[in-house]
Amino acid sequence: MFDISIDLANIYQLVFKLSILTYYKLSIHATNLFISLPIATNQQQQSAIESLIIDHRCSFDELSAIISFTLQLRRLKLTHGFNHPLNKELIPSIMLENLTYLSSDIYGVEFDGFKTFIRKMNSKLKTLNVIIQCEDMMYLDAYRWKQLLLHYYPQLEKFYFTYYDRIDNNNHQYQIYSCGLNPFSTLFWIQRKWIFKAKLEGTSPVEENDQ
Repeated sequence: MFDISIDLANIYQLVFKLSILTYYKLSIHATNLFISLPIATNQQQQSAIESLIIDHRCSFDELSAIISFTLQLRRLKLTHGFNHPLNKELIPSIMLENLTYLSSDIYGVEFDGFKTFIRKMNSKLKTLNVIIQCEDMMYLDAYRWKQLLLHYYPQLEKFYFTYYDRIDNNNHQYQIYSCGLNPFSTLFWIQRKWIFKAKLEGTSPVEENDQ
């Protein structure tokens, strides 16, 4: 059988033209997807959507194209995000002044790639929920998170962070994290009462700190 890729651009373009639509969810459980949307360039292309759930495979550059049509967004949820092997600098800066809630479940995205996307999405987030499935220990660097959040989202009120990793099943070894037993237990994290969880695949949680 031939592996035919499915372009979701036409679906999104039709949805964006529905002037009274304020909530939209697109769920497609397939991996052979792509979205050939261009970046929106004028006000006439803007959608009235305020709440958007992207429940399908979607790269950061594709997500950037989608949200360029939805500048009125207040809530955004991404359930199958991944990093496309393109130059991350191609992701444009997008002003989302009304966006206060972002939930992202992403995999295979290194911390630097995630940081690039977060930096380019200009908003006033109050709630950020991040679920990461990736073999990148930089996600466990509390200092990097602190600098990122203070600089770009100083108004953030709620932060939920879940990190999944796996042990090398061939030699049963796991990369050693050298930044202390619990780097998320400093005064910065305790005062905000934010939630951090880390889990090794196939084991019990290695660390769970509700602070």
